[in-house]
Amino acid sequence: MERRSLFKVLSGGLMAALGAVIAAPVLGLLSSPLRRRVQSGGEEPLPVADLARLTDGVPTRATVIAEVVRDAWSRFEKVPLGAVWLIRRGETVSALSTTCPHAGCFVDWEPQKKAFGCPCHGSAFDLAGKCTGGPSPRAMDSLETEVKDGKVLVRFQRFRQAKSDKEPA
Repeated sequence: MERRSLFKVLSGGLMAALGAVIAAPVLGLLSSPLRRRVQSGGEEPLPVADLARLTDGVPTRATVIAEVVRDAWSRFEKVPLGAVWLIRRGETVSALSTTCPHAGCFVDWEPQKKAFGCPCHGSAFDLAGKCTGGPSPRAMDSLETEVKDGKVLVRFQRFRQAKSDKEPA
């Protein structure tokens, strides 16, 4: 191999290695938000209500708000994720998603019937969330709750509609 050809190959290899050394951290920096998982609830329980403000046996609607949501390069604060129905029984509280498992409409509490009802297709649910009528393929989706220092915390999560099994969305 001629001396000039050897220098061309060596300088080309050196430039390629130098380019890779510079490009790797830049590509890592630019792609880091794409690798970060979007936070939209489900990871940590979120405070939704004060236990003292809930009436025993009466469903109370509460909005679930995430303090911070990150999406790629953006950061959002106080983001409403959805809503839940809270039912207090003594010192324990259960939570049901306000989203109908049939088609995703909002389920309302009907105090005169002492039942939940979906206005879209007529699904009906008892106080425990069990389906008592209509096209809903399953009961209302229950969510994990805990009471800590007088606050009701809910692990908010969305589920697929029109499925007989409760599948995370």
